[in-house]
Amino acid sequence: MKRLLAAMLLAALALPACADADADADAARRRLQQRAEGGEPAAMFLLAHMLADGEGGLPDAAAARAWLARAAELEYPEALQELALSEPDPQRADMLMRAAAHALAHRAHRH
Repeated sequence: MKRLLAAMLLAALALPACADADADADAARRRLQQRAEGGEPAAMFLLAHMLADGEGGLPDAAAARAWLARAAELEYPEALQELALSEPDPQRADMLMRAAAHALAHRAHRH
């Protein structure tokens, strides 16, 4: 499932998906890092997953969480939802899920 999500996000970001993902994962991670640093929430979200999973380099849970939080701050629905699902405080989890739903509604109206 994560590979499918990654392929869909790479396509949305117009980044080439490599047949040998392991061979090119470090290059993809560097490109995503540049785009994430440029403010693209989808790149932040995908980079967070690559960092968490150790794709393209060593795993870095702290950096993964930081990129996920940055994407959520930019109201990226998938990041908000993921944070909500891992939030131990039920009230904060509810607030994050509501924010995700709100962000999804705005995305639907933009397209």
